[in-house]
Amino acid sequence: MVMNVQSQLYSFLVMLYGGIIIAILYDIYKIIRIILKPKRIATDIGDIIFWILGTTVFIFFLYISNYAEMRFYSFLGFIIGILLYNILLSHFVIKLLLLVYRIAKNIFIKIYKIVTYPLVATYNMLIMPIRYFSKMLGIPAKLVYNIISHFNIFKKKK
Repeated sequence: MVMNVQSQLYSFLVMLYGGIIIAILYDIYKIIRIILKPKRIATDIGDIIFWILGTTVFIFFLYISNYAEMRFYSFLGFIIGILLYNILLSHFVIKLLLLVYRIAKNIFIKIYKIVTYPLVATYNMLIMPIRYFSKMLGIPAKLVYNIISHFNIFKKKK
């Protein structure tokens, strides 16, 4: 199929955009690996999943750009897109993703504390009379505490 310069430029720019998308996906994968700190096998599985996803995205953009015809400028656009992103934007996107992660983590922690507060307060209200009666009856406090802490779900970590 003969392509004019305009369609070749379109194909080049679409593949450049595809390279940028792949580089963004790689940065997201790097952030996930930083956060989760997976072991060797999980890292290998994650790498395989990333490359399957990357290949799918590459083929998708190749199909959009020129109906999956492999041309040199398509590969060149893809590689230039990856390199431009890594040189110009990667540092800022990684910092932004880490900031979003920290904010989301803090929000979830606050929501967890709000949701569990009534349960913790109820537990604390129930434990005080038990401690009082154990002292009044002369039962050793450690025995009562061991019995109660066995069933303690909401125990605060030190």
